[in-house]
Amino acid sequence: MTTRPVPSRSAGALGARRLIAVGQDGRDDAVGDSSGAAMARQHSRRRLVSNELLEHSARLFATQGYANTSFQDIADAMGISRPALYHYVSNKEEILAALVRDVLERVVEILEQARAREDLDEDQRVEDALRRIVVNNARNTTRFRLLDRSEPDLPAEIAEMHRAARRRVLELFTGLIDDAVQAGRFRPLPARTVALGMLGMANWVAWWYRAENDGDAEAVADVLVALATSGVRRDGDRQVEPGPWAALALLKEDITHLESALSAALSPAPPSGAPSADAAAQG
Repeated sequence: MTTRPVPSRSAGALGARRLIAVGQDGRDDAVGDSSGAAMARQHSRRRLVSNELLEHSARLFATQGYANTSFQDIADAMGISRPALYHYVSNKEEILAALVRDVLERVVEILEQARAREDLDEDQRVEDALRRIVVNNARNTTRFRLLDRSEPDLPAEIAEMHRAARRRVLELFTGLIDDAVQAGRFRPLPARTVALGMLGMANWVAWWYRAENDGDAEAVADVLVALATSGVRRDGDRQVEPGPWAALALLKEDITHLESALSAALSPAPPSGAPSADAAAQG
């Protein structure tokens, strides 16, 4: 499996990795493991503050714009001083890089995990990935909208990280679609087009989903997955085993059916005045 794109090792990128590692799983990799209760409390507090920092920053960037949001704005939103904020991050770029990683690398992980699931058929892997992406987007609408709105203003390094992660997402999802086509479970449609259509549906959720109006994110995901896959899935009697010979057998069956239908449609009509087959049988 192709490895994920790795951004350059600038201070901002390294700081973003450190921040997002704490925000996602509570482990400060720069400090290392510790069995002490004091260290555990420190890690827990740092995780909570890092999550709060990303949430407030995403909201401010999305509403005011990245360029119009100051470091002081972020500190004020968190209720801490600007010097205290420097304890967690060095600049706005570091926060933005962490948000890019948080949103897109999470989707990359979802797709990699789905493709590795040997307990699911190929079409079920697509369903699993799409459902989890929809739920993820529904539960992180502010961060996702931020990336969409801020894309033209991203600093060069972060913009390249963003593009690389998006390419990786499309590559992985296209691969899942192609696997389902090759396995005979999806219709032979262009895999990239199908992938872009499904991802577009999933991404748009971040713009319209509201829990108070639309209900549980899982239920919304079930509806969208059903809609997205109904147009590409083969009917049960049309599914074939992988490989060309099973597809050829299905084609022969279709040709035989076509020949039978053509023979019935093109058979010569009885001469005018001749008794019909039913009349002849009754006579």
